[in-house]
Amino acid sequence: MQKIGKVKNLLRVGLVLGFLSTNLFAFATPPISRQVILKHIFAPTLFSVYSKDYGMLYCQLYGVAGVSKSFSSETCEVSQRAVKEMRHFAMQYTRNKIFLEEQYRLGYTKGWCFLQRGGNLFNAELVRDGYAVVQYFDIGESAVLADLEVLESIAKAEKRGLWKEWEKEMDCLKRTLQEIAKETLDNLAEQEGEN
Repeated sequence: MQKIGKVKNLLRVGLVLGFLSTNLFAFATPPISRQVILKHIFAPTLFSVYSKDYGMLYCQLYGVAGVSKSFSSETCEVSQRAVKEMRHFAMQYTRNKIFLEEQYRLGYTKGWCFLQRGGNLFNAELVRDGYAVVQYFDIGESAVLADLEVLESIAKAEKRGLWKEWEKEMDCLKRTLQEIAKETLDNLAEQEGEN
């Protein structure tokens, strides 16, 4: 009986989030502009690609952050072992989804990229499947960020990917990134106010 109640609550949350996000399908038309060949996977959210028009490029996914090797937080505690294991599983997921020397479509916004494989936006897949969290170092694509938040909420509620075993650590990552982004955006606003 408890399981049925949890499923009903999860469905309610999903429906509410779906209605709140009027632009849930914004990922269907991301600003994709060029064909590239994937050359190296540095992290689940960082790649190098080759474009015949531009040569070698770096691709840091827009609106998405994973656990970095040097992750640490003053507000919550994450063990180095957890960081290592989380990175391992996120890299395995990435290597099973995108492949070196294959062709993808790529678009940039303010230095951040959107990586599209077939009809799927990899930025969204990482969050949807629970291997990354939404990050706000750039808020220029607010509809995309809102859609990513919906996907993250669902992944967390359904305990997908890293949320299954490391929910406390994923929450810590999310809070830490929010604090850094807020501080960064506040500093930018302050600098613009001085000019």
